[in-house]
Formats: sequence, structure tokens, C-alpha cells
Amino acid sequence: MDALLRRLDSTLEDLRWALAQVPPEREARRPPPALGEWSVRRHLYHLWFYEHHIALPQMRYALGLQGPLLPGEVPDEDLAWPREIPAARWLEQLEAVRRETIALARPLPPEVWTRPVSGTVWGTRTLAWIVTKTLQHTYEHMTTILQIALFWEMAAAFEPRWMAE
Repeated sequence: MDALLRRLDSTLEDLRWALAQVPPEREARRPPPALGEWSVRRHLYHLWFYEHHIALPQMRYALGLQGPLLPGEVPDEDLAWPREIPAARWLEQLEAVRRETIALARPLPPEVWTRPVSGTVWGTRTLAWIVTKTLQHTYEHMTTILQIALFWEMAAAFEPRWMAE
């Protein structure tokens, strides 16, 4: 599981690099429709939100450190999103949650990683699955951020009536 935790840690640097590829004046703007509905800022907020409100609490649940997530416990992500906070700040917030995740997971013995846990938001899953899902989720949004950085002009050229926010 050390390799998984190293990947989880390294994606923070990868996200920082991906964010640096986006022109600063575009980080808060909705991209052309071919690149999705969310700004780069919104993608980073979403990554933080997911890890803070879902992934880390599910890890704690899998380890018996807290109860299951109950309906209504997770705030409405869209309503809670403070649009004015810059992407770099969300990356800092994500780093803090990720450090907590890694610190919680690093000392665990191998058998804890593969023990099935029922009652997670995804059904019966292992801790290894939960952490791998977190990694997959990061890659998914990082890919979209890089697509926004690379293909904005091309996508905008095919959307003549598109108006960025």
C-alpha cells in the first residue's frame, strides 16, 4: 500500500503543475461547453469537498473511528461553494485533507487494507478501494483541468455563441 500512498501524495504536485498551465484569468471562468461546465476553481473545490466530506470520513468509518455517513450529513456541494476563493487556496485545502488521509493510512497493517467494510456510501468496499477511488477521482479532474489549459481556444472556436462567465 506504500505505492498507493506515494501516488496519492504525488498527485498534489501534479495538480499544482496542472493548475500552473491554466492562464490565471481563466481559472474562475466557465470553459467552452466542450470542456465541461465547471471552471478550474470549481474542479479544485470539488476535489477538496469530496475528500473532506466523503473520502476521509469513509476511511474513518472503515477503521471504526466514526459512524457511517447519514443522509443529510454532507452539505449540498453546489450551495456551499464559495466562488470567490481562488483555485490555489482550494489546492492548499486539498493538501491539508490529503496529508491527514496519508497520516491516517500510512501506519495501517496490510490486513486492514483488504478487509471488506459494509455500509460505505459505495456499498461493501475495502480501505484499498476507498483510497484507490480517491486517486482515480483526482486523475479524472486533473485530466479535465489540463484539457481546459490545452484546448480552450480550440473548443471556443467551435462554440461561436458560447459566452464565458
